[in-house]
Amino acid sequence: MSRTWDIVGKTLITEEGALKIAGVDLISGVSCKAPYEWSYRTGSEWDFNTEGRGYTFQVIAYDFGIKHNILRRLASYGCKITLVPSSWPASKTPKLKPDGVIFSNVPGDPSAVPYAVEIVKEKIGKVPVFGICMGHQLLGQALGGKTFKMKFGHHGGNHPVRNLRSASVEISAQYLIKKERSLRGFHLKLVMFRNHNYAVDPASLPDGVEVTHVNLIDGSCASLAFPQMKLMSLQYHPEASPGPHDSDP
Repeated sequence: MSRTWDIVGKTLITEEGALKIAGVDLISGVSCKAPYEWSYRTGSEWDFNTEGRGYTFQVIAYDFGIKHNILRRLASYGCKITLVPSSWPASKTPKLKPDGVIFSNVPGDPSAVPYAVEIVKEKIGKVPVFGICMGHQLLGQALGGKTFKMKFGHHGGNHPVRNLRSASVEISAQYLIKKERSLRGFHLKLVMFRNHNYAVDPASLPDGVEVTHVNLIDGSCASLAFPQMKLMSLQYHPEASPGPHDSDP
């Protein structure tokens, strides 16, 4: 039996290692095909916000492969959410009268999706924007910054990040993927940590953009803020489930 599991494990590692992401557009294959509204919230055990649960904010979420728990958390904090496809023209968003726009996560290379960067550029300065994971990297590029492939990506559920504004440390979660598959007669439920192999280069960002959080393992940029443009972003996932919630107030 142990021999069989050794073979299964080696097969999974080989398959995961063969995945290529550099220069590959992974967004278009996972984005929704048409706009739709989201209203599901997280359960009562997630109610960190005590300010009530009425819909207050109209949010447009660009679906680059967005995690559902991001949407649930937004809904729980009083957001009415409309998801739009990754290629949804920025010129159409004003018709929905958003209070803010969020650019979501997806694994992959931000330099492989220039069309997404252009959409982000068109929204900066016109409406409050927030990016998470890939959305954070796209915001960095849209501001004129550069992204780069890390020597060692961030993979796992407990990465310490320092909040430079408060001098506190938050335990963060990186991207979590759940899969079910059959292999050699076994039905496997897998939990894999893949995020993220790319990061924003802070030195390439223009004046006025603030790095608010850094990863304490390697000092890489974990969050950006540009108050003048009403812009914020996070590289990690405060809504992780399972995962730590230090960054989810």
